[in-house]
Amino acid sequence: MDAVVNGRLVFGRDQIVSSSQAGKNFGEMRKRARKEPLYVSDRNTIDTVIVDYEMFESMAVELEALREQRFYASVAQRLREGDADADRRSVSLEEAMGEESYAAWLQLDPEAISDEELFQ
Repeated sequence: MDAVVNGRLVFGRDQIVSSSQAGKNFGEMRKRARKEPLYVSDRNTIDTVIVDYEMFESMAVELEALREQRFYASVAQRLREGDADADRRSVSLEEAMGEESYAAWLQLDPEAISDEELFQ
């Protein structure tokens, strides 16, 4: 992956290709993108990046892990805030769901979906 400096990507001029060049020589661009990302420019603005699948997959997996990490950090913070709040009170499931939804939930048959279907 290219370097990030002050919140911006830094890459070489040889990695910038024009949109017409990318369109005319897409096979070559794909081959080059396996080695390093290519930045497609259209009228002096980079609007597209070509990367190989392994790099894209790696970025997607890392992004998802970071999102999950941030989610759990947020939940932990909310729990800490709740524990510190002397005025907090418990809320029953019925109160949270509402009377009608709770009644409908109670009518659900837990055996209606097999474990295989539930955990596939």
